[in-house]
Amino acid sequence: MSETFYRILFIFIDVILPLAIGYYLHKYKIISVNVCNFLLKVNIRFIMIIIGLGSFWLIKIDHNLFLLAFVGIILISALPGILAYPYASWHLGKNIRNKGAYLLSSMLSNTGILGGLCAYIAMGQLAYAYVQVTGMVQNIFTLSFCFPLAEYFHQKATAGSKAKFQPHWRSILISWNQIGLLSMFVGAILNICEVPRPDVFDPIFNASVHLGAWFGILPVGYLLNFKAARLYKYIALAILPVRFIIIPVLAFIIATIFTDDKLLISVITLIGLCPIGINAIVVTQLYKLNTSIAEAIFLISTAIFIFIAYPIFLFLMV
Repeated sequence: MSETFYRILFIFIDVILPLAIGYYLHKYKIISVNVCNFLLKVNIRFIMIIIGLGSFWLIKIDHNLFLLAFVGIILISALPGILAYPYASWHLGKNIRNKGAYLLSSMLSNTGILGGLCAYIAMGQLAYAYVQVTGMVQNIFTLSFCFPLAEYFHQKATAGSKAKFQPHWRSILISWNQIGLLSMFVGAILNICEVPRPDVFDPIFNASVHLGAWFGILPVGYLLNFKAARLYKYIALAILPVRFIIIPVLAFIIATIFTDDKLLISVITLIGLCPIGINAIVVTQLYKLNTSIAEAIFLISTAIFIFIAYPIFLFLMV
């Protein structure tokens, strides 16, 4: 059978199936939300160590890496948050949990999983590798900025109506949830020093990818609440012009300025089109923000990407 078939099969096994099982476990109350939080923490604090180490140990470092790093940190992460901030301040400013969930969701796109699959189907293995580079850089942004920002909003919301909010900066800037960031730096150092990866590491890494998908996505399926998401559909719609018009147009312009590689231009444009990711739900759940807002943005943006944005991309760019 074709390689494309197997990749689609793995997406079904590692994305759709754990989502469906997680939703089933919630519907019939088989496990508690505490179990979900435990699975998320195991994924972030243990499994991500192996994935981060292995990914940055393997990646080829060249000039394209820096362009993809810029796209991953500035274009698809920081910039959407900046553009979303005025709406969050004007319409959600009084509710800290709502504001935090909206801002964090705007910055977390589904690059590594959905973006990688769509890049592979449309453009092949090299395109898939390019997307994974951006996904890894985006993980750095998530660990080093989004987690501390979520902790900040959590502390501020917990403080309630106190006259003066005094954040605990040590717990905001440093936590066990960022341990994967350290493993990425270690992997990069091993890469630069040209230390070969041992053969035994490959099966461990591959198993960790699949295990991490289940530990990370099953709790998301458990947390999905379609009724609650409907309540915030108008808030979700507010971020769509940023994600599906402004960011992909800027991605195409920046790519054409800095490279003449047609494949890389198409990949960067596709990265700019990616919808809000599952990580938005994970982060808002871990830090007790309004998960329903993240769910609404995740569900609506993913549907628009699959049925509208991606077909248009295939017609225009491939």
